[in-house]
Amino acid sequence: MPHLKIALVEAVSKSTHVYSRTYLPRAGVATLGAVLKQLGYSCDIFIHWMPAEEEKQLERYDVVGIGSLSSTIEEAYLLADHLKSKNVTVVMGGPHVTFMPEEAIEHCDFVVLGEGEITLPELLAAIENKRSSENVKGIVFKRPDRTIHYTGPSDSVDYKSMPSPDFTLSSHVTPKNIPPMITTSRGCPHNCSFCSVTSVFGRKYRFKRKEQVISELQAVKHRSVCFGDDNFCANSVRTKKLLREMIKVDAVPLRWSGQMCVEAASDNELLALMQKTRCRIVYVGIESVDPATLKKYGKAHQVNAVKKCVENLHHHNIGIHGMFVVDSSDKPEAAKNIVDYAIKADIDTIQIFSLTPFPGTRAFAENKNRIIHQQWSKYDGMHVVVNPENCTAYDMQMSIVNQMNRFYSLKRALTAYKKNRAWRVKYRLGGNILMRRWVKENKTYIENLRAGFQVNGTDIKGTHAAEYAPLGAATK
Repeated sequence: MPHLKIALVEAVSKSTHVYSRTYLPRAGVATLGAVLKQLGYSCDIFIHWMPAEEEKQLERYDVVGIGSLSSTIEEAYLLADHLKSKNVTVVMGGPHVTFMPEEAIEHCDFVVLGEGEITLPELLAAIENKRSSENVKGIVFKRPDRTIHYTGPSDSVDYKSMPSPDFTLSSHVTPKNIPPMITTSRGCPHNCSFCSVTSVFGRKYRFKRKEQVISELQAVKHRSVCFGDDNFCANSVRTKKLLREMIKVDAVPLRWSGQMCVEAASDNELLALMQKTRCRIVYVGIESVDPATLKKYGKAHQVNAVKKCVENLHHHNIGIHGMFVVDSSDKPEAAKNIVDYAIKADIDTIQIFSLTPFPGTRAFAENKNRIIHQQWSKYDGMHVVVNPENCTAYDMQMSIVNQMNRFYSLKRALTAYKKNRAWRVKYRLGGNILMRRWVKENKTYIENLRAGFQVNGTDIKGTHAAEYAPLGAATK
């Protein structure tokens, strides 16, 4: 029986972002916790924002694992630095540290690369038995001489063999309030230039067993469920089988949402099953209304397919949240063109992100000489972090803000009611509130963009980030 006391933490930011009003924890920490629980470890998980007194409780653990995205890595590093100062062994994982291990290892004892369900238990066994970690695949650590050592890639996880996430390992969660986030697959058959999913999980699509998904649904079917798959309908045959099983065994939730691609909306059999299982809204990666940009991103659909996608979804009383990205080669009017299109096509809700070059993506390599800074908390899609080719970063930022404000204007929100889609009023009002809050929180950032990042009186617009301090204050 292992004796190490383990805590697993999902770093959380209090900053306003596009998902602020609908936050659901990612399944990674809860899945790792379930794996460790099966192996006999004493493991607690922390998947919410923690006040200082709760963070102090982490000092009592032998090992603390911290997971994060790029946008929350600053909070993760702060926590890791504090715990290391208290002689707690710190392990970090997640997409950001997977591709920035040399940065991350300055804040922790070990970095777990990619999937952790195999690697983390092997690392913990080495720590507990005071064995060398040299033979643990998929980690980065510093040797006694301070050189950084990479142990080689880990094996791919057999997703079907993984236990379901155990959110009740959090003291804030009981069987009655389990987060209604269900992830049924890993990987994605697509390879969009700005997405790190395939870099972390690969293009091979791996699925949970149907029975396991149904079991997870039964626990939260009285709730509004979100399927957390990166592309819930990428394998339509499999998705239809799951939806039929949900109907057959009475595992249909109150309502549900999930991500899908444009092409999937041409499958009327699929949409009929989605309607029957009470799908309220799907998040569709439309990305652009410019054919050249779609080709650059590696998207499979054509612009003329989007209108039909919207019509088909609405015919089945399913809403659509259009996800768009303004490219670094675009001009400011790209955001206006997106909103013009979204209004004309009657897309229910939208998000417009500035191209964000997350580490590990093709976009990171393609834009490396145009990156304004690496203040990672701003890598959330809502901040312009790449100098555009055809305008200033400020012009692009304000174009996105102004067009999002146009789409989510009070008038458009209050007149958004449609039969079978009354929820649009609430969703658009939420968008209006979120945008006003975001602009208020980011006044300094916007002013710095407008000023062209004047540092010590020298205009460094267009200079690579490594040569100057991040905007605003010093990096945490």
